[in-house]
Amino acid sequence: MLSGKKKGLGKGLGALIVPMADPAPQPAAASVAIESLPAGDQVLQLDPRLIEPNPKQPRSVFNEEALQELAESIRRDGVQEPVIVRKAGDVYQLVSGERRVRASIMADLEHIPAIARDVPDADMLKFGLIENIQREDLNAIELAVGYKALMEECSWTQEELASQVGKNRVTVTNTLRLLNLPPDVQAKLADGSITMGHARALLALPTPEAQRTACRKVIDQGLSVRQTEKLAAPPQPSAKKHVPKDANIQEIEDDLRRRLGTRVTLRTSPRNRGKIEIEYFNLDDFERILAILRTGPK
Repeated sequence: MLSGKKKGLGKGLGALIVPMADPAPQPAAASVAIESLPAGDQVLQLDPRLIEPNPKQPRSVFNEEALQELAESIRRDGVQEPVIVRKAGDVYQLVSGERRVRASIMADLEHIPAIARDVPDADMLKFGLIENIQREDLNAIELAVGYKALMEECSWTQEELASQVGKNRVTVTNTLRLLNLPPDVQAKLADGSITMGHARALLALPTPEAQRTACRKVIDQGLSVRQTEKLAAPPQPSAKKHVPKDANIQEIEDDLRRRLGTRVTLRTSPRNRGKIEIEYFNLDDFERILAILRTGPK
């Protein structure tokens, strides 16, 4: 059953999914409080194989192991929550509940409980996305694709989207940024090869190829998120490369150092210009060096 917590469009989903009485023990049966249904809704028993999928279903990956577990539960206890469908011509089209439909087919059920409701085209994506958000069934890329589709279809800003789905604005923004990764890196996030933390770190790299290379390294070496952040960090300015001095200049410096008794540095520049730097350590040392320069060494 869905959580009783309501947020954003979750309120609309709460109205969409009907509370049920104690489930009947037989498979594929679910008791529905008929009097609580909105006007116009119908309670049906449908062959899950004949229900058309939601064309705007945000999920693209279905975990087979999890579906098998759900199918076993359905074989044992039946479908405890009706799926939601709408009439589309001569067939029924799924609004929400695709995992239940798939698992029911795997469980070889001939009929499952369904609530037929008039759902406009514009709400098909909303209901499918919100249901999965509340159940935390979507991977990060599916969620990002769903967010983007909602923003485009409903002309929402990121702030409006965050309010509607009951998420923090920063969370929504960070999720949408994942779509800036190359498709092959997105696929690695979707299949669990890397985590959301890894993916966010890879976004710091400047080019898709750099992101691909780093992603391969993360997977091959089993890097942690912190290690990935270091890998993706911009290089620090390197120390100025030491260039060996010309042997003649070094010889002149050594000769002046012996004559003056202090460190001497000769710096040259283009067009035969340059300067000589002579170090002194106190005023007495300064006067000593001046005397040498004026009169020559004693």
